[in-house]
Amino acid sequence: MQQALDYFNQLNQDYLRVHQTKEELFWQQYMGTGADDVSARFTAAESAYKRFIGEPRRLAEIRQLLAQLENQTPSEALRALQHGLNGWLRFFDCNAVEDPAAQQLLDQIIAAESDLFDRRKAYPVTHLNAQGERVAASLGELLTNQATNENEAYRRSSQDALRDLEQWLLHNGLPELIGLRNRFARQMGYRNYFDYKVNKTERMTPEQLFAILDRFEQQTREANANSLRQLAERQGEQALQPWNIRYASAGDVTRQLDPYFPFSQSLERWVNSFKRLHISFRGAALNLDLLVRPGKYENGFMHGPVPPFVQQGQWLPAQINFTSLAQPGQVGSGASGLNTLFHEGGHAAHFANIAQNAPCFSQEFPPTSMAYAETQSMFCDSLLDDADWLKRYAKKRRRRGGAGRVDQGRHRCASADARL
Repeated sequence: MQQALDYFNQLNQDYLRVHQTKEELFWQQYMGTGADDVSARFTAAESAYKRFIGEPRRLAEIRQLLAQLENQTPSEALRALQHGLNGWLRFFDCNAVEDPAAQQLLDQIIAAESDLFDRRKAYPVTHLNAQGERVAASLGELLTNQATNENEAYRRSSQDALRDLEQWLLHNGLPELIGLRNRFARQMGYRNYFDYKVNKTERMTPEQLFAILDRFEQQTREANANSLRQLAERQGEQALQPWNIRYASAGDVTRQLDPYFPFSQSLERWVNSFKRLHISFRGAALNLDLLVRPGKYENGFMHGPVPPFVQQGQWLPAQINFTSLAQPGQVGSGASGLNTLFHEGGHAAHFANIAQNAPCFSQEFPPTSMAYAETQSMFCDSLLDDADWLKRYAKKRRRRGGAGRVDQGRHRCASADARL
């Protein structure tokens, strides 16, 4: 048993080292805060991580150790060790790449993704804002402008920017990247990359997945068509144009609600909401990057450089980063940023509280199911539509006389980064 225990403890440490190295560079790369060589260092770290988790010899080693443990006298320590090793067995079974040709394709995919990411950061995206000024914009700002800007020409400028970005991607490596992914998947025995990912991550076939999605589409098809017809009847066929439909559907509501969702109060509302729900982070260190800025990745996400686990009887708390893309001066951005804060904060709380004996159980990559990973985060962001939550938190800032003092909603969040 000691041999298996030593192997297990060393595997936990080896994985933690290669995972943390890659994830810390990932954060620097995607937040635009790293040195000039961060892209090359991240690509190297990503390749090292993929080679570690794709090492096929691990499967045989772990199976052999589990077979030896079958003859041991049952005990709590034995059951815990078997549980941990079985977790690693599932992990490596999901990620192992035994074919050298497939490994070469995987290295090419990592390099192509890094190259496309670097060039995309240098591609300028602009639109007309609420004042009619042509300004740089993130993807989130483009969508918010479509939903809230009263001027159709300004909304259309956001749609044009999205279309231009699509065209840029088509001519700057995205089809080639998709081709590489499909070649890799076929080398691994799957029809295409989607088939590979669904099987590996969700343990189901595309046919099983679409049996669920098709039923959902069929049951909502008529309701969706009716809502579009009613929108066109109320506001004209022009309302169905892609740059108009978000505004026609919810623009007035979003503008009316905007004073109740100032981003300046978002952090306080998030902290108080989670506290009152008794959602804790089990001692995790959280690093938040909340505001849009040049060079930053244009989508909210959470990741954990240190997956938490019980390390030889001692709790190792998580280190977690997450981000949102609020633009406080834009109508609707406060609500959007708050939604991302609740959603990614839900992910953080989920992964900070996985208290098992190996980091393979508390990391967000396969074999962790995406459907499972999204459950708590979507519950948390659904709170923002709850009538009780709105009554308690969605309040305007009231001012006394002409002095401009804020009567409620005081906060101490003065920067884009906060460490809790």
